[in-house]
Amino acid sequence: MMGIRVGGKKIGGDNPCYTIAEAGANHDSSVEKAIRLIDAAVLGKADSIKFQTYKAEKLTTKTAPKYWDDERNDESQFDVYSRLDKIQDNEWKEIFEHARKLGIDCFSTPFDEKSVDLLYALQVPAFKIASADITHIPLIKHVASKGLPVFISTGMASHEEISDAIDAMEDQGNHEIILMHCMTSYPTKPEDANLEIIHTLKSRYTNCVIGYSDHTLGINIPICSTIYGAKALEKHFTFDNNLKQSPDHWLSLNASTFAEMVDGIRQAEVAGGARERDAFSAEADAVKYARRSIVSAKRIKKGSIIKKEMLAIKRPGTGIYPKFLDRVVGRVTVRDINEDHPLQWRDIE
Repeated sequence: MMGIRVGGKKIGGDNPCYTIAEAGANHDSSVEKAIRLIDAAVLGKADSIKFQTYKAEKLTTKTAPKYWDDERNDESQFDVYSRLDKIQDNEWKEIFEHARKLGIDCFSTPFDEKSVDLLYALQVPAFKIASADITHIPLIKHVASKGLPVFISTGMASHEEISDAIDAMEDQGNHEIILMHCMTSYPTKPEDANLEIIHTLKSRYTNCVIGYSDHTLGINIPICSTIYGAKALEKHFTFDNNLKQSPDHWLSLNASTFAEMVDGIRQAEVAGGARERDAFSAEADAVKYARRSIVSAKRIKKGSIIKKEMLAIKRPGTGIYPKFLDRVVGRVTVRDINEDHPLQWRDIE
């Protein structure tokens, strides 16, 4: 897989990991907060910011229990989502236009076909399918029909379900798929992150770019995911962790911590380096000065037959290597050699 272009950047191959500030519904149904989230994502060095677009009545029954723990355990999913679905179509246009002005990719996760059509009309560069909707094949087909790249989270999904989603995409002629390893657990414990699945996805789905959608606390696990080969990284994002309306504020990164994560990802990428040890420039001085050579233990006159007691093995490594000690003993010097001199082959015959 050579890569998939999203907005102005290419994802996959040798390209840098593409970072997504997952704002979700952390706008709290406020256009002003949505714009502040975009501004914060730019400060946080994110490649993109992503929202969620839905209407509660199309997403869940009024009695469906929540699948996450928070301080409002007496609420249903409908109670939560109905507080967060108040942004209108014209307001979404204002939000996406603000992102374009700042030069940051902005897209969303649609949860119904009308939301898909709205986002497409707003010229998003990509779509996202939530883990919970990987089995919603009609929605996936409608998204795929728009011909844009699609991020698909694989939380909870079996390989059969992942393959069904890919088939649904490809049936619409859309092969621009970024599979995102994900654990649908809020927050995910580090021991439950299962980053090895990234390797599995890479080996099974060779025509897809593989990324990671993270729900752990902090930045260590997402940084580690790039070592496993994640080429896109999604992380919950807010501009204020003390906000309460959306249940995701407290487990999200803010601009400062997101930027710290991005810096860590870039370090992890360059730290990967070469698979084979060769003459690394970073070690050039150590090769010369940390290793040892065969050196003269005392002054040796020209024409002397070299004996073992005339020699020592010391730093620097600019002379004959110690492994040749037996080949040096018994040779004759062709010039006077001062004490502590790293022997060279030109010094003996």
